[in-house]
Amino acid sequence: MSGQTQAHSSRILLTGRGAVMVMLAVFALGLFGASWTPWPVLAGAFFVIGSVAAVIYVRPGDLLMVTIVPPLLFGITLLVVKAATATGNVVLSVAEGTAITMAEVAPWLFAGMALTLVIAWARGLGGCIRELRQDLRATGRRPADHQPHDRRPPDRQPEATAASRPGPAAADPPPPAA
Repeated sequence: MSGQTQAHSSRILLTGRGAVMVMLAVFALGLFGASWTPWPVLAGAFFVIGSVAAVIYVRPGDLLMVTIVPPLLFGITLLVVKAATATGNVVLSVAEGTAITMAEVAPWLFAGMALTLVIAWARGLGGCIRELRQDLRATGRRPADHQPHDRRPPDRQPEATAASRPGPAAADPPPPAA
């Protein structure tokens, strides 16, 4: 075995679910650290670390999922951490803490997502997107609002009954009221 093949085969590759769990743990650690210390920058730094680590160590086939999930996962984790560390009125504490934390980490979220997308693109995200498009075209899927209600082929559509067909009786005006 060559040195390059041996080094490549010893690299850790996570599944998509494993990468999501890594992000969840790193985000929670950063958010708890930011809640317990006077350094709110920890939450943003840990977002960047978790997102980048996940996209570096995930299998290439799961890159699309790992690039979409971080903001949603961070938001959910933020709500849970704020609820767990809330004092006084829980609803007010969670709402205020979430708004303040999101304002403090917004530049970090932007930077983390930009870096994640750059790394994912270099690792083959474009191929994942092309594959998804081809799969969607091959199966003939369309968005739900464009799907016909009756999915039977045109030659298998049910015949309209005489009662459902408009005829001369439907065109006649109603009789005058007595």
